[in-house]
Amino acid sequence: MTTPKPGDDEVVPMPLQESDAERRRIRHSNDRDQRAEQRGEQAPHNRGYDKAADGADTTPINPIDEE
Repeated sequence: MTTPKPGDDEVVPMPLQESDAERRRIRHSNDRDQRAEQRGEQAPHNRGYDKAADGADTTPINPIDEE
């Protein structure tokens, strides 16, 4: 067994974890979206989300013009 080095017991956040600032930004965005939804509005960045979540889009990825 190895001997622990000084600082081994420090908790260091993983690089991919959200920071407090990022959590606040996400919370603010969610709160804003909920207020808009309560007014019957839809946030621009949420447009199409429900449709996408309901199933596959049938729009061709690379439509070809047939003339």
